[in-house]
Amino acid sequence: MKFLCDACERLVPLQTFRTEAGGLVVTCGRCGADSRVGPPSAAPRADVGAGMAPAFEPVSAPPAVPAPMPLPGDSGEPVARAATPALRVVRLDSGPPAAPLTDEALFEPPPGVCPKCVGPRREEALSCAQCGLVYVNYLPGEPPLSDVLADAWRKLAARWEDWDAHDRLMTLAVGRGELAMVGRLYRVRLARAPGDTVAQRGRDEVVRRATLGVPSSLEPVGAHGPLDRMKKVALGVGFIVVLVLAVLVFQHLRSLSAGY
Repeated sequence: MKFLCDACERLVPLQTFRTEAGGLVVTCGRCGADSRVGPPSAAPRADVGAGMAPAFEPVSAPPAVPAPMPLPGDSGEPVARAATPALRVVRLDSGPPAAPLTDEALFEPPPGVCPKCVGPRREEALSCAQCGLVYVNYLPGEPPLSDVLADAWRKLAARWEDWDAHDRLMTLAVGRGELAMVGRLYRVRLARAPGDTVAQRGRDEVVRRATLGVPSSLEPVGAHGPLDRMKKVALGVGFIVVLVLAVLVFQHLRSLSAGY
């Protein structure tokens, strides 16, 4: 809990305080000024009527504060010092509520946005202006998401504030060629929790990694694997063999024509 110090106008932690004359006095840890909350201390009347004993015991007043010295040019009358400012406690906002951890909230965007690219959707529009999706042709579960990445996203949602976990998920997505899918998941999170700063940072980091020339998510996983390389080598060897045979046939025909 913090309170606003009227002397220095800063939010400081509520650490040093004391009770004084039936009120709470809090000392600012920055400037040392006191702030008070509660009824001000005052001595009760000592006499209720002539010749009667006091109805209450007198209460000691707080120590008097010396009046400031008059400045040159003033009238010479001391200026009364303002009373100790009232304590104002400030409760900090904890931020937007966390999104639920159900699969619908984690993977499906809310109504009012494009179900594919999570862009803004107009009520009268029949297709998305960003990705071109015709809304009536959309099938749930598109674009497809691998089980590995879906399970990793569920685990990340349970420890959302751990940025190292976000970084590991993006690295996994880059290796699997699913970085664009992670960007969509961050946009889904922002559509359900617009004030989520972690989701905003994750979305921006996906864009940054995509602009660095990482493998495109449109390429199928394993497109540059051993089988693909073997096919390319076989095609190259076949082309060389055909070229050599063509040269030999040409030379043979040339020799036959020269013999006539």
